[in-house]
Amino acid sequence: MHRILIIDDDRIIRKGLAKTIPWEEHGFQLAGEAADGEEGLRLIEEFHPHIVISDIRMPFMDGLDMARIVKERYPMIKLILLTGYNDFAYAQQAIKIRAFDYLLKPVDKEILLEKVKKAAEEWDNENRTQQKISEANPFFRQAFLKTLLECREEEEELLREARSLGIELVGKTFIVFLIKVDESYKDVSGKAESLEKREALKYCVFNICEELTAGEKKGGVVGLEKDELVLIYSANETPKDAEANARNFAEEIKNIVKEYLKITVTIAIGGAYQGISCIRSSYQDARSVISFRHFIGKDKVFSMLDIGDLPSKSRMQIQWDEDELVNKVKLGLVQDAMGIIHDLECEIMQQNYISLYHVRLLAVQLIISLFRGAAEWAQEWEKAQRENVSLYYNQINEMQTIREIMNLIRPVVSALAEFMTIQRESHSYGVIGEAAKYIEEHYAKQGLSLQEVAKHVHMNSVYLSTLFKQEKNINFSDFLLQIRMNKAMELLRSNNMKTYEVAEVVGYSSPEYFSVCFKKYTGVPPIEFKNKV
Repeated sequence: MHRILIIDDDRIIRKGLAKTIPWEEHGFQLAGEAADGEEGLRLIEEFHPHIVISDIRMPFMDGLDMARIVKERYPMIKLILLTGYNDFAYAQQAIKIRAFDYLLKPVDKEILLEKVKKAAEEWDNENRTQQKISEANPFFRQAFLKTLLECREEEEELLREARSLGIELVGKTFIVFLIKVDESYKDVSGKAESLEKREALKYCVFNICEELTAGEKKGGVVGLEKDELVLIYSANETPKDAEANARNFAEEIKNIVKEYLKITVTIAIGGAYQGISCIRSSYQDARSVISFRHFIGKDKVFSMLDIGDLPSKSRMQIQWDEDELVNKVKLGLVQDAMGIIHDLECEIMQQNYISLYHVRLLAVQLIISLFRGAAEWAQEWEKAQRENVSLYYNQINEMQTIREIMNLIRPVVSALAEFMTIQRESHSYGVIGEAAKYIEEHYAKQGLSLQEVAKHVHMNSVYLSTLFKQEKNINFSDFLLQIRMNKAMELLRSNNMKTYEVAEVVGYSSPEYFSVCFKKYTGVPPIEFKNKV
C-alpha cells in the first residue's frame, strides 16, 4: 500500500483532500498531514511517503523550497504540487525540480486521484528498476559501504551515491556494529570448522542482518574479511536514544542468529555520531571495542560503556606459582590443581589490559611445563602426548577469549593429574621402598640428606618428600631419626660403647647433639638409658 502525505496551510482544503477521497479503497494509506513545508519535511523523514501532495504558497517554507529538498534527499518520492494561481513561472519551477505533476486549485478530486494512481504506478516502475540495479550490483553496494568505513567525503555526495545504489541511510544518527561469527572448538585435534562451513555461516548471518536492516530501514550490511561483518545502523533519533535502540537491535540480531542458525555471534557497538560522513568514527570505535572480546567473552553485545567497567590493575602483573601447579598435578591432587587454574583465570581477568597474544603464550607455556614436569613419572603420557603439544598450540592460537583458553587447559590438567594418581599408585610403593632401604643402609653417614636419597631414586626432592609422607605417614627427617635412634638403643643395650662412639656409629658428628636428639626421642639421656638397661 502506497503512503500519501498532504501538505497545505489551508485547513479546510487539507482536511477535504484527506477525508473526501476514499484513499484506502484505492490502495493508498494516508500517512499524515502538515500545515507548512517545515512540518512536511519532518513528517517525510518520519513516515517515508511514496507520494506527497503539497500546496506551493505556504508560510515558513513554501512548497517549491520544500520540493527541492525532498527531491534532493528522496528522489523516489513523487511530488504533486497545487496552486491557486495560473502562473507559468510556477509551472516552470515545478518542471525544473522534477515534480510529478502540477494542478490548479480548486482541484477536481477525480483528476487528483487519477494523478496519484499514475504517480504510484511510476513509483512502482522505478522501484522495480532500482531493485534490479541493486540486485545486479552487490559488488558496488559493498564497495560503497566499505568506503563509508574508511574515509570521509562530502555529506550530500555520499547520500546521492547511497540512493543511487538503493541503500537506505535516511537517519541523522549513525552507529556501526562490528559482528564476529563465533567458532566452537570441540576436540583436541585442532581442526576448526572448514572454510566452506565458516563462509556459509557468515553468509547466513549476513542475510539475517540484511533482512532485519531492510525491514526496519536501519542501514546497510558489509561483509569483511574472515568471520567479520559490519552493520551500519541509521536512526532518526538523538544519539542517546539511538544508542539504547541500537543495543536492543543488536540483541535481536544475536538472538535470531542463535535461534535459527544454532551458532553465536559477538557484536561490538561503536559510538553514535550525527552525519553519514562520521560513520568512519563509529567503525573505529567498534574496532577498538572488539579487541576486548577475549575479556568479555563470546555471544555478547557490548560497547565502550561495558569496557569502562573492566577491573583496573597494572598491565601484566600476573602472580602465580607454576611449580606449585606442576607439583599438584604430579601428586594427582586434581581439586588443588583446578583451584590454581581458577585463581590464575581470575588473576588474568583482573588485568586492565592484557593482550590475547600474551594469554595464548602463557597457556602454551603452561601446557609445556606440565608435560615436562610430569615426564619423569609419566613417560607413557609424555610419549603419547608429545605430538599433541603442537595441536594444543594451534588450537590455542585460534581461540578468541580467555574463557575458551582456560576451558581448554582445565581438562588437560585434570586428565594429567588423574593419570599421575594411577602412575603413583602403581609405582610409588617400589620407589618409596627403595628410598627407605637406602636410608636404612646409609643412616650412619653423617649429613645424609633428602637430596641425596632423591638423587638415588631419580626423583625431585620436593616431590619425594611429599610422596614419602603420603606413603609412610611420616616425613623423611622423622623416619631417619627413628632408624638412628632405634640403632642407638640397640647398641647401648648390647655393649659397652661410649656415648660419643654410639653417636658416631649412627651418623652424628656431635655427641652433644646426639644426646639432645636421643633424650627428645626416648625421654631420657643416653647414659641414663644405658644404666637402666
